[in-house]
Amino acid sequence: MKKSGLGIALGIVTMLLGVTACHTESAMPPQTPPPAAQPANWPQNLNDFRFRWSADPGFPLDTGWAVPLRAYFESMRIIYYTRNRDAGYPGLKRATPEPPEKFSAEWKNLPIAQRDLRGDIGNVDVDNPHHRFVGNEELRILKAEPTPSGFRAFVCDGTYGVFKETVGSRLAPVYIDSTKNSANPDLYNMTVWRIEFSDKDPRAGASPLPSPQSAQRGPLPAPLDDVFGPWFVTGSYLVSAWSDSDFPGLARHTPEYDQRLREAQAAEEAMRQQCLARSPLNAEQRKAIATTVIDSPPTVKPAFPGWPDAPK
Repeated sequence: MKKSGLGIALGIVTMLLGVTACHTESAMPPQTPPPAAQPANWPQNLNDFRFRWSADPGFPLDTGWAVPLRAYFESMRIIYYTRNRDAGYPGLKRATPEPPEKFSAEWKNLPIAQRDLRGDIGNVDVDNPHHRFVGNEELRILKAEPTPSGFRAFVCDGTYGVFKETVGSRLAPVYIDSTKNSANPDLYNMTVWRIEFSDKDPRAGASPLPSPQSAQRGPLPAPLDDVFGPWFVTGSYLVSAWSDSDFPGLARHTPEYDQRLREAQAAEEAMRQQCLARSPLNAEQRKAIATTVIDSPPTVKPAFPGWPDAPK
């Protein structure tokens, strides 16, 4: 009888402890999940912004020429949006020449496509003091071709989906100041760049790095480390500004100089039309987007192809 009474008592205590534990657990407030970690090599003012790349079928975006091209062009745009010359991806300074002082005699004597190979910063915008940009920048490799020392690529840069913070936390199209009074907003929102790389340039150093061994795609908006490999940037600017590189030595404003400049401008316009032909937006939609301030952020798609979440 004593053992039975003891067993009953122990059972009651166990039940009470169980009830107490249940009440204690249910009374605990739900834990707030920790904030997502800031992606490496990605600025906070672009947390609601991503690059998305495309190309014709058969041209890989995650290996070969596309990897240094993506790393370089994304770096240029990030430097522009952040107004920070140190915001480029790892390896950018190794893969580009030291620039002369802007507007110096040395700088002015360089061809336009060789002047600002480490990027140029955007204008001061008093309505966007934190340099916050939102949306997707659509980039397309229109063409890539070999050169005697490496390769050149032509890139369509579509900014119809990019917005900047403005008065009252509203969002304005990134180039609205230029497009609102323009008959052709495509001039500002669909530019065409020509970028040239060399794997034989002595400025790259005696022992250049190898190209990444794994495919460069994944969930991250920026690479974790240097993905430029042996490639060195030798020229970069809008297609319309390459005439003094292609025809060096021409005196400015001579008939031949002006003719070559018009040819380069016509080449860019022809390529712009090729880029627009591949856009899902028609002319009316493009103009409406490029001139309309919005109240809430657009849907931001993930970076594509993105960058791997493990070192190369």
